Amino acid sequence: MTKTLFTPPMKYFSNVNRYTRAGKNGKQICCPECREWSTVYHFSWSALRCLHCKEDINKEDFIVEATV
Repeated sequence: MTKTLFTPPMKYFSNVNRYTRAGKNGKQICCPECREWSTVYHFSWSALRCLHCKEDINKEDFIVEATV
């Protein structure tokens, strides 16, 4: 009998697009300028000011975590 090791699912990052949904508990987004994470609860906006670096950033430039 051989044993196999459990490997957790890998985490990938992708940009926010028009199909991105926040879900019931919100979703973490990463600012491309300062690389700080923030939580959002909906994506019905076109641009957002980062809470950390105070830069205006388009929605498609933010980074979200995607498990594949």
